[in-house]
Amino acid sequence: MNGSEASGVRTPTPEQQLTAHSPPTSFYEAELHRDWREQFPTRLEMLKCFEHVDNHWEISTSFEFGASVARAGYSEASQRWTVSLEDGRRADARWLVPAVGSSSVINMPRIPGVNRFRGPIYHTAKWPLNAMDMRGKKVAVIGTGPSGVQVIQSVGKVAEAMTIYQRTPYLTLRKYSSPDRTAETLGMGPDDHREALQLGLQSSNGFNHALRDQDVLAVSAQEQNFYYKKRYLEGGWAFWMGGFRDLYQDLEANRDAYAFWAEQTRARIRGAAKRELLVPEIAALPFGVKRPCLEEDLYEVWISPTWRLSTLARSQSRTITETGICAYGQMIDFDAIILVTGFGDEASGPKSLNIRGRNGVALQDAWSEGVQSHLGISVNQFPNMFFLYGPQCPTLLVNSPAVVTVEVEWLCRIISDCQQAGISQLEATGESHQVWQQKMEEVWVKSLYHKFPRKNKKGSKMSKEERTWIGGLLLYREELESCLANGLEGFQDAGNMISTLVSEPSYVLVDGGLATADARLKRIAVGMHMLGMFSLIAVQANIASNEDALEPELTLWDQRGNVD
Repeated sequence: MNGSEASGVRTPTPEQQLTAHSPPTSFYEAELHRDWREQFPTRLEMLKCFEHVDNHWEISTSFEFGASVARAGYSEASQRWTVSLEDGRRADARWLVPAVGSSSVINMPRIPGVNRFRGPIYHTAKWPLNAMDMRGKKVAVIGTGPSGVQVIQSVGKVAEAMTIYQRTPYLTLRKYSSPDRTAETLGMGPDDHREALQLGLQSSNGFNHALRDQDVLAVSAQEQNFYYKKRYLEGGWAFWMGGFRDLYQDLEANRDAYAFWAEQTRARIRGAAKRELLVPEIAALPFGVKRPCLEEDLYEVWISPTWRLSTLARSQSRTITETGICAYGQMIDFDAIILVTGFGDEASGPKSLNIRGRNGVALQDAWSEGVQSHLGISVNQFPNMFFLYGPQCPTLLVNSPAVVTVEVEWLCRIISDCQQAGISQLEATGESHQVWQQKMEEVWVKSLYHKFPRKNKKGSKMSKEERTWIGGLLLYREELESCLANGLEGFQDAGNMISTLVSEPSYVLVDGGLATADARLKRIAVGMHMLGMFSLIAVQANIASNEDALEPELTLWDQRGNVD
């Protein structure tokens, strides 16, 4: 077993690094801390970390790599799930956890002629180890985003020429606190890590940043500028996550923050035309509603006259030919094309698994008019199924490992308590969907997300049902705890035994790590932490292949074989 297998980390793009800083993106497990050095870990450091976790908890012994899930169906008679693999094997499980997250289904753009191109076409989410050496090549980049910024910075320094096709300009922040720094080490010991992780769980965004408890227009222009500059020079996401509290609620306050950022960034760009394309005077979207990309020397690389930037409206067409791309009526030849088009929406991962619940209801049909859930983790008509880091949980404005930590803590408590109480079937009520929708709505309508609706991957506005929780980590955790404190409010069970649940927690978060007296649940928990955004997990599973049967306490399938 190697770190790449255990991690679920995709094959790297050139000079791949984590796009959020450590330690908040580390495991929230005190026993797994060691002297990790990089503030923005490279792939090598990430793989070392995953290998260390696996060596400590032996996660890979219950993980099957390269398996592809064909379907999953619930039997009301047995009150269990049957998961069928593409190779014909089946798994029978009490609990089903579709932990494929929000970034598992690759978004491949439908560009005419894509199959005609004679050269290689790469997607940043599926970068082959034998990819073309880009030195001296003519390269096209379609789309932008965190991976795109990394690709543009690295490939752009060695390619003969590069053309970037974008719909909207990317918003960036400096990765490091000083422009002349190209790497930064943590210099933190185990106690420092533990404290940083605890601070993350005690913040609304899961990082060590907190919004200033003042509205931007309530302070003087001089104080605004001083605070903006202070946060901006800290590097990373401090300017984004540590701004004034009305940044995402008040359009004027948001434009004020954008104006400061634009002034700092435009000063680094040569040429009025490039300046307006990269950092327009008027932002296409409010500052920060899309996650800013972190860069090191992106705009300095733009000095090269061999770089081109094309901004395409959604109505404008582009065609891929045998030798290149035709857009704006202009044909440009390329040696390679790189797609930076990200992933499907938050619901695409669970939908891709062909899940059928009570009475054969397909999850795709249940969500055909928009996602419905209880707490962004459970769905009516799908008993004993809990999805991690999926639609309607805090996938916006919150550190994802922190969200997974909170959800796993809660889910292990649910499973443990149900086992102790003899509850074999637990299901969200239909009414709980409306309650959660209303709670999301109350926060959503006060935000700029409401005034500037997000687009889905096909370009249309998202429906009301496809909104998600933007109330932050702390309020979300309060909702989960309230559910537990009020006798699993919003759930129903077949035997009406919820009232018999024990009141004392059997699974709790302790000292920045996960702790439970049940060693088996501990192993499950770490497995869900480690693979909680890439895998399908069946708890209490029996796997059968013809006449052979295995009875592991936890089965994890690497779902990468089914997301292409």
